[in-house]
Amino acid sequence: MVIRERYSDQVHSGEILDVLSLNGTPACLLDLRLQTVTLNQQMQGTLQLQESDMSFSQWIRSFGHTGQQRLQQVLHNLLTDGNRESSVQLTDINKYKYQCKMVHLTNGQIAFSLKSIKGLNDGPVPMTLSSNKHKEAPLSLNQSVGYQHHRNMIHMFGTESSPMKNRMMHLVDKFPHGLALINHNWEVTYANPKMEEMTEVPFLQNYFKKLWDIFPIREHYHFFQQYLRSMETQETVEFEGYLKKTNTDVQVTVHPTEMGITVFLQDITEYKNQLKALRASEERFALLANNIKDVFWISQPDFKELHYVSPAFQEMFGISRREAFLDPNSLMEKVHESDRASLRTALDEMAKKESEVEYRLSGPKEESKWIRTKGFPVEYYGNSYVLGIHEDVTEYKEMLELKEKSQQLSTITQMSAGIAHEIKNPLTAIKGFLQIGAANPELRDNYQEIILDEVNRIEAIVQDFMMLSKPKSSIQLEQVDPEQLVSYVLRLLEPEANEKQIYLLFDCDPIQDKFETEPKRLNQILINLVKNAIDAVDLGGEVRVSIQMSSSNLTLSVRDNGPGLTPQELAKIGEPFFTTKEKGTGLGVMVTKKIVSDLNGEISYESQKGAGTTVTVTLPK
Repeated sequence: MVIRERYSDQVHSGEILDVLSLNGTPACLLDLRLQTVTLNQQMQGTLQLQESDMSFSQWIRSFGHTGQQRLQQVLHNLLTDGNRESSVQLTDINKYKYQCKMVHLTNGQIAFSLKSIKGLNDGPVPMTLSSNKHKEAPLSLNQSVGYQHHRNMIHMFGTESSPMKNRMMHLVDKFPHGLALINHNWEVTYANPKMEEMTEVPFLQNYFKKLWDIFPIREHYHFFQQYLRSMETQETVEFEGYLKKTNTDVQVTVHPTEMGITVFLQDITEYKNQLKALRASEERFALLANNIKDVFWISQPDFKELHYVSPAFQEMFGISRREAFLDPNSLMEKVHESDRASLRTALDEMAKKESEVEYRLSGPKEESKWIRTKGFPVEYYGNSYVLGIHEDVTEYKEMLELKEKSQQLSTITQMSAGIAHEIKNPLTAIKGFLQIGAANPELRDNYQEIILDEVNRIEAIVQDFMMLSKPKSSIQLEQVDPEQLVSYVLRLLEPEANEKQIYLLFDCDPIQDKFETEPKRLNQILINLVKNAIDAVDLGGEVRVSIQMSSSNLTLSVRDNGPGLTPQELAKIGEPFFTTKEKGTGLGVMVTKKIVSDLNGEISYESQKGAGTTVTVTLPK
């Protein structure tokens, strides 16, 4: 793009010569763009100045301090009010008085002429203007020049008072975005402080310079292209640009006016940086979502609208993402019918708190896929959502099943070996004594009692195993009195305790309510625990049974003052055939744990070597 306008200093040369001649009148010409003054010979002689060209600040010092203030005041009013002429009375540094006339010429130039005033007293000279009278603080030349360009901004307020104009000019100066005026000759006539800050260009020194003299076209070609478009079409143009000098991204609005174009610059660097960071974050998330087997999702709390599902959704559920967005309930149709209720309940909980659920998907040929769904509520800019993840846990479920079967097989193998061992010993004894009795009939009665004890031992082992295999579904609940039940068990075991001179103690708070349980199983629990405690303590020991009932559960506690267990022994309690008794099998503890589990209770052991053992059973009401 080539803009063929060029500025020529000869455009107004005739007008300049007329001003400087003025038929021998002291005169000078102020160039607002360069802030320089050109004096004719008469002006030089009157003010006793050596040079014909000087800066405005040098020339104005030819007058007294009061005169300088008045001159700047009137110059400001001339520029802001749009008048062509104005005048003011001045006194130079030699106390000579003059009537100074100012004429606003074209292209940013002002002509001054001086006329001597005689017969006036030395004293304050009244300031008379050919325009409106104002009482404002004096301004510097730069401020005056700036206000002259503000006039283009507030031309529409030509009939308004000066305070209104001042407020408008103050508003423009404090405008948070860059603002600049460019006339039809592509000259910058005004730029506010924010524009200078964003571009780092001192516009006050570049007023009425061509735009391309301030901003090289090669570096700002895109800007010039849009400016020209707005100038030619007389339409507002908006675009984004980049200022290389200040490393600033800007949103540019170019608005055509009668005087040219008005350019607005908004700094969007931070916004662009945030946008870049957001895009980078989205790319990283997309990289994660596109390469992970789990499914991320975002939904409304009522699950009637999906906001996002990751690409793995289609492979996991066999439903396209588009179908899921259009009909979120399509997922429920894939869920196994028996698991739909639990999934709906879990989804309702996810809208309130973190929750998870596992369910099956119905597949072809009656194949099932296990899915685990986790979700939790979030608040984002005042809106509620549910975020979650779907995981395919089919392999995990299969692994757990295999592990459980492996553990069962290991337990069966271990218990089978234990059964063979425990039953083999009494069978060997029985066989031996029977052979002795067969060979020596007269001795047969002597071994009868031993044989019977060994048979009873085999019977006890078999009964324990039958108890372990008894199904939970066979439980028949009844209302029982816990205090009576414990008293019955203690009376039952009292003869055995008396043989070892062991004290059986019973602590019980007054219990008014009855407890619903299966009496036989609860009896078996107490019998096993108390018998183990009696076996553990030495002669003259103590076994204390306590019972407490709350609004939610029943707590049974059996404590002995026996030798106690080491941490290693305590960790092995409940394993098949682990026992600290000389003739124990360890099956009693297994049976007790099994019965407690069948009654939906919990059992815990506390022990310390040399300080006894406490067993606590908690059963829900």
